[in-house]
Amino acid sequence: MKKNLIWILVISTVLVLSFCEREAEISPERFKMLADTIAQEMDYEPWMDFAYELSKNYSEEYVAGMVMVQAAERSLMEQDEKRFDLFFELLRNYPEQGALELTDQIAFGNRLAWIMSDQKLLVNKASEVMEFTINKFKEHEVGLQWRNELGAMIYDTQASVFEGLNDSEKALEAYNTALNYYEQPETLVRRGLILEAGGNLQGAMEDYVAALGHAPNQIMIINKVKEVFIKLSPDEDALAFMNDLQESLQESRKEAVLAEALFNEAPNFQFTDFAGRVLNNTSMLGKVVFVDFWATWCNPCRRELPEFQAFYDLYKDNPRVAFIAASTDSEKDKVKPFIQGMKFTFPVAYAEENATKFGVEGIPSLLIMGPSGKIRYKIVGFDPDKDFVREMSWRLESLLDS
Repeated sequence: MKKNLIWILVISTVLVLSFCEREAEISPERFKMLADTIAQEMDYEPWMDFAYELSKNYSEEYVAGMVMVQAAERSLMEQDEKRFDLFFELLRNYPEQGALELTDQIAFGNRLAWIMSDQKLLVNKASEVMEFTINKFKEHEVGLQWRNELGAMIYDTQASVFEGLNDSEKALEAYNTALNYYEQPETLVRRGLILEAGGNLQGAMEDYVAALGHAPNQIMIINKVKEVFIKLSPDEDALAFMNDLQESLQESRKEAVLAEALFNEAPNFQFTDFAGRVLNNTSMLGKVVFVDFWATWCNPCRRELPEFQAFYDLYKDNPRVAFIAASTDSEKDKVKPFIQGMKFTFPVAYAEENATKFGVEGIPSLLIMGPSGKIRYKIVGFDPDKDFVREMSWRLESLLDS
């Protein structure tokens, strides 16, 4: 009975929308509420039918684009090739005036191909989806935002598709292309595995060592380096080799981290933390200041904040160092319960207009100001493969020494 009422509501909504002026049809909030409600309450087939109509007729609404992708993913899980074809066709012919940006369309195409390859769902369609995604990328590659990251991502997925088809030669070619855009430890390891299986132990060793440089704490990569070293040099001391290698990689990584230093002007800012302490340009002069912009809903932030806490614990008693975790949450009532629940003790404030002043475009964003008040480092995102505490300590000590 409840589902029938929901279906009646949906039909009524569509009929109302079709007779409304376009400007007043439906707000983004109403779109989201409607999409979430029907996804939870309706059976598969009627929901997919409605999702198709919504996606097809309201491409200028971002939520409708998200519904399109959600429905395409759901059709994969159901192995419903007919409906998948319908939604993929909508993505393939997505209008220029649609709400989804090119980067969104490319990323979504890549995600569909990855799901197909990784979970062996409608794998006969994976090459077609991959071809669309790569062609879309190539067509708009020049000047595309996040070009290198997108290129690495989609060719890595293409390699995975080829591996699923047992075509190692084409997979290796795709991995080579992915790594020309951007080096990721996972991609290096997967290429190394193909090289190792083909008997190219030296090439595999180079890839595993490069991967270890990006992810020094990954036990699996450490073991692969040691394993291949023993094959290449069975009479040499593997333990001594690994110790020397990791020391060398750490020094190289430290040089690379410190080479990212900036010397940018800081905006006029002021934070008032939950304890009532005020942090601004004047009060922070002479100190190294860590400002971490985050939000409770941000998964990478949730992974980064415990690392930020561990780093704070090391230096909280140093009078020359200051910390502030600046929440960008619009729902401010969620911040204090989250902090209390996680037992974080670092200073917390609401970001307010400071996020805009500092030019924050993505979170987490960690800005480090030196004793002169200049912005010396800006780290966007969180990479779990990096040693957060160690790398922040390198930056801090270099600024204190200067």
